[in-house]
This record gives sequence, structure tokens and C-alpha cells, in this order.
Amino acid sequence: MILSGCGSESKKEKSTDEVILGKLELSNSWARPAEKGQTATAYLTITNGTATKDTLISANSTISEVVELHQSLKHEDGTISMKPAGNQAIPSGEKLRLEPGGYHLMLKNITRELTVGDSLSVTLNFARLGTKKVTMPVQIQRN
Repeated sequence: MILSGCGSESKKEKSTDEVILGKLELSNSWARPAEKGQTATAYLTITNGTATKDTLISANSTISEVVELHQSLKHEDGTISMKPAGNQAIPSGEKLRLEPGGYHLMLKNITRELTVGDSLSVTLNFARLGTKKVTMPVQIQRN
């Protein structure tokens, strides 16, 4: 009876762990149009539905030489600048929003023109969960 009870508990715990651990969700992805050889910007929302924090450590794409995470900064005088954002930790249950005016991906020296209606793939590299690939539609603004 005791072993049977432990076996039953173990199955319940595993099921519960799967629910608690959750997933890392990539949503609302899109990229702006850009000319071949230029820099494209891409956006998405990363939702950490796992039980522990994870960190976005890098990104890459087959259509660009370099993909960097940047942050737009608005200064007191009204000017806006950008700077590399480095690794970004995403606490459990939180979101990292990559959106115009904030964090965003810079795809430098793209190898083909991106026009409205196209799509591109970006691979995001996380410290804990490894790589996650997302396909982004090219559009003027997120609908």
C-alpha cells in the first residue's frame, strides 16, 4: 500500500511539475521592411511561463551577419538614442517586450530585401532553455 501510494504521488507530482514548469512563449513577432545590406529591426514578446528565471543571451538569423538586442532611450531633451542591451533576464511569470521605442532586435547587414508580406526566421538563445526559433512577418506596424 505504501509503495502504491508513493507511485500514485509520483505521477501526480510529475503532472503538476509540467504545469508549474510551463513554457517560454514567443508571440506578437514582426519585423520592419528594409533594403538588402541595411539594418532591419524586429520585435516580439517573450513570456516566461516557467518556474525559474531565464536569460536571453543572444540571437541570430540566416539573413544577417549579426543580430543584437538594443534598447531605445529617450533623453530629457527629447532626443532618442540606442545602445546595446546585453543579456536580459526574464523572471518567472514575467514578459520581455521587444517593441518600438524600447528593446528591439537589430539585424545588421541583411542579405536580402525585406518587403511587406515576407517573413524571416530568428533564433533566440536562452541561458536555461537553449534555442527557440521564431518566424516573423514583415510589416509596417504590428496589427
